Amino acid sequence: MPITDVTKDPENLSLTIMADFPVSVRRLWDAYVDPRQLEKFWGPPEYPATFIRHDLYPGGKSFYYMTGPSGNRSYNYWEFLSVEVGQSFEVISGLEDCYARLEREVPVGA
Repeated sequence: MPITDVTKDPENLSLTIMADFPVSVRRLWDAYVDPRQLEKFWGPPEYPATFIRHDLYPGGKSFYYMTGPSGNRSYNYWEFLSVEVGQSFEVISGLEDCYARLEREVPVGA
C-alpha cells in the first residue's frame, strides 16, 4: 500500500492513514468491497490475508487472518463505524481469534 501520510492521535486512540493508488477511486473502492480482491493487496506479500467475513457497512464486521512464512496465523478484525460509499470508511481494528468471535456471534444452526 503506497502510504503517503500517517497521523497518530494517542489521546483519542486513533490512527489516520492516507495513501495514493495508481487507479481510479471507483476501482480502489471496488477492491476494498470485494474480499477476494482485498486479499491481493492487504498486508505485506509475505503475510497474505484471508478474509473470513467482510461486511463493509456501518455496524458491519470483517474478520481476517494473515498467514506468515512459517504458516503461523495472526487473527484480526475490523468493526465499521462509518462508511461513505465510494470514498472512505472508519473502523475499529484489533487482533483477535476471529473463529472464536464468530462462534459467539452466530448461533449454531443459524
